[in-house]
Amino acid sequence: MVDKRVGCDVCGKSFHSRKRLEQHTRSTHTTVNKNNVIKAVKKPFKISNKLIAVIAAGALIAIVGSIATYYARDHAAALTIDGIGCNPMEQAVFHIHAHLDIIINGVYFLVPSQVGIPSNCFYWLHTHDESGIVHIEAPMHKDFTLGQFFDIWGKKLSNDQIFNYVAGVNNPLNVYVNGTKVPDGTNYRDIKLNAHDEIAIVYGSQPSTVPTSYTFPEGT
Repeated sequence: MVDKRVGCDVCGKSFHSRKRLEQHTRSTHTTVNKNNVIKAVKKPFKISNKLIAVIAAGALIAIVGSIATYYARDHAAALTIDGIGCNPMEQAVFHIHAHLDIIINGVYFLVPSQVGIPSNCFYWLHTHDESGIVHIEAPMHKDFTLGQFFDIWGKKLSNDQIFNYVAGVNNPLNVYVNGTKVPDGTNYRDIKLNAHDEIAIVYGSQPSTVPTSYTFPEGT
């Protein structure tokens, strides 16, 4: 009997019938043509769950960042006092210091620490300790005044009053800058805070001496 096997043109295997050959071809060589070139089989594009999670996380971060930026901007604007902003960090473009003494009926009143430093920002005018040093740290060169510092502090100051002390004939209110009395008619609130100024506010009975200067720490 003559062997009538048929061979596979792709892999060379032989079969006893053409039907078996066709089955073999469909099951084994559906992606291979007769020239042994692998056909490109297009698979539908599918996004993995991991990729979806990464995209979603990125979008969420962008949204949160935008919200935080707008919130910080609006929050800073809401905290502005007398045109003085409150920033997350201290500013360094304009950085000087003045010293403030407050003397009530001959007794020195302690200027507290952390004036102008709420929980989340720094006003351009602030104190760090109880030394009386006023830090002027702003993002631009500009004149700042005694009245602005008191507004940030949340305390009253005018030519007729400091805190709850009202000036009168027997209780005068005077201000001295570097030992020199500020002339009558000057608005005390408009007194400029210049570098290394010693400003003394005196209410009521006069002290034996009015400070004329202050020894600032080295480098300030």
